[in-house]
Amino acid sequence: MEIYSSEEQQVEAIKRFWQQYGKAIVGGVVLGLAVLYGFRFYQADQRSTAEEASTKYSQLVEQREAANASEDWLVQAQGFIAASKVDNYAVLAALLAAKDAVALQQYDKAAEQLNWALAHAKEPGVVAIAQLRLARLQREQGKLDEALVTLNKTMPESFAAMQAELKGDILVQADKLVEAKAAYQQALTNAGQNSQLIQVKLDELAHVTAV
Repeated sequence: MEIYSSEEQQVEAIKRFWQQYGKAIVGGVVLGLAVLYGFRFYQADQRSTAEEASTKYSQLVEQREAANASEDWLVQAQGFIAASKVDNYAVLAALLAAKDAVALQQYDKAAEQLNWALAHAKEPGVVAIAQLRLARLQREQGKLDEALVTLNKTMPESFAAMQAELKGDILVQADKLVEAKAAYQQALTNAGQNSQLIQVKLDELAHVTAV
C-alpha cells in the first residue's frame, strides 16, 4: 500500500482516483438507487394489487351469501376470476363457483371451474382440495376412470387418508373390490384418529381376497 508523506499528496491521489473511477462510482450509485426504489415501488404496487383483490374477493363472498347459489352470482364469480391479477383469490373464487354450480346441478360448469383451479393453484394444499372435489364430482357423474386419474396425482401427506379413502369408494363403485380393499387399508394407515368410517368400509370388504 502506498504511504503518502503529506496532505497535498493525499489530495492529489484522491483527485487522480476520482478522475479514474468517479464516473463508474456515480453510475453504480445511481443504478443501485434505481434498483432499490424500483423494487420498493414494485413491492408497494404488489401490496396495493393484493389489497384490492382481497377487498373485491370479500365483496364477492358477501354477494354469494346474499344470492345463495344463483346463476347471477356464478356470472359475477366468472367475471372476478377473469379479471383477477392475483391467482390465489381467483382460485378460491373458482372453488366457490364450482361448489355452487354443483348445487345448481351444473356439473360441467363445476368441472370447468375445478380444472381451472387445478391449473392455476400454487399452494399444494389448495391443489389437493381441488383434486379431491373434482374426483368426487367425476365419481357422481359416473366418470370413474377419470376420477381415478385425478386422484392418482401427488398430494401432500396430510391428504393421504382422504385420497386413499375416496379412491376406495370409486373402486367399490367400479366393482374392483380387491383394489378397493387395498385402498381402504392404505387410508386406514394414514387416518390417525379419524379411522372409524374407514374401518367400517374395510370390514364390509372382509370377505374379499386377492385371486
